[in-house]
Amino acid sequence: MIKRAEVHAPDSFRDQWPAATHPADAQDVASVPLGSAKVPGAIHVAVLGHGYAAIERHGTGAAQGEARVVASFDVLNDRPLAAEADVAVRGFSTGADKTLHTPLFVRALQVRYGNSLDPTLALGRLRFAATSVGMLDGGRAMFRTGSLEVAAFGGVVPDPISGRPDTSVSRFGAEAVFDAIDNDWQPRIGLTAIGSTFGGQLDERRLVVSATANRGSLLLDGWAEAQSFAANNPWGAAAVELTGAGLAAEWRSRGAHLGADITFLRPERSLRLASALPSDWLCTRAPQPGDVATESCRGDDSSATASMSAGLRRGRFVVDGIGTVGRSHAVSTSYTSSAYLRAELHIDRHRLVLGSSVGRAEFGAWTSGEGGIGSLVTTKLDVEVRYRAELLDYVAATKALLLHAIIADVRYRFRTNLDLGLSALATTGMDRSALGALATFAWRPLP
Repeated sequence: MIKRAEVHAPDSFRDQWPAATHPADAQDVASVPLGSAKVPGAIHVAVLGHGYAAIERHGTGAAQGEARVVASFDVLNDRPLAAEADVAVRGFSTGADKTLHTPLFVRALQVRYGNSLDPTLALGRLRFAATSVGMLDGGRAMFRTGSLEVAAFGGVVPDPISGRPDTSVSRFGAEAVFDAIDNDWQPRIGLTAIGSTFGGQLDERRLVVSATANRGSLLLDGWAEAQSFAANNPWGAAAVELTGAGLAAEWRSRGAHLGADITFLRPERSLRLASALPSDWLCTRAPQPGDVATESCRGDDSSATASMSAGLRRGRFVVDGIGTVGRSHAVSTSYTSSAYLRAELHIDRHRLVLGSSVGRAEFGAWTSGEGGIGSLVTTKLDVEVRYRAELLDYVAATKALLLHAIIADVRYRFRTNLDLGLSALATTGMDRSALGALATFAWRPLP
């Protein structure tokens, strides 16, 4: 017998469930800073360091070390106003030229308003003044509207070796950048005009074009630089020359990568360099027709390189390789070529490493092979030891030299914000024996 379903009156369900309320009505909502908003007066610090030492069989050696502090201080909470410093303390072994290797090197000491990578205004010692301009003691101002950015910069150039302020060289210019981040290819195209003076005279006059684009797994990058020279320049340069250009393409997808690039360069030539370097460093000199005692720059020095790289990671196997060819034109035309291949086989936390390289240049040729083992001993400690044999065949040597090397690499991660690394190299063979070591550390205090 089928029981008849019981029927309830519609009003019998009234007020059976509590009235709905918004979660915020019964909770205390805390303010959480997002994006660029930061705690007022917050200091952000990173400490980097490295030390290097080497000694040869005869007791000669060299050592140097550097501790570098990169810091920023956010002045305001709701405004991107900050002070930044990038300062290094350095030490060198006895005999180093103290006029060049100063114990204190300042890479940046600036006040900025805006994003740290592209500030609206920056004053002081700038890390960079434009896309292709390095350190500058001066200022940079930028204005952006939509995808277009326009900037101007100017100041004096610090000594590139010691970092000391130097008023003998000034640099100035302007930059225009088109940056369409909403486009599928996200193109960024920059045009930079650069001028400089040395000793009160107009020196460099450069125009640089750079462009990047990427879509999905493909990245494209290119640049070109033209320079104008005075009619009576001492390097035999034309009124306007292409002094450099490059093009690169890279594809990456699911553990595989393929890349290619080509670069063309002419020697750096400026009044500033001519005052500091021997005359034959900036160009190749040749006797004048009819007067073999007088030499002048030919003006056609250049170099070009092309390389291709590829790699694949599948399961336990990793393979990476690169090949490069080059052409240099100076006193004579010479060619270079080299190739390197590295493979790894991973088994649990351990790995087997194999590598080989070959190369040829005007001064000789070389061939090497290496093998070793590596292990992730713990989640924090990684160790790798390799043996390498290298055969060097110099043109001026009576026979080829066989060198043996043991390389040990150790990396220890104390915590997420502190890494230590140590590399040691011992080389012997024929009349050569040397020991070298490189230690590095990186520390970023947690907030």
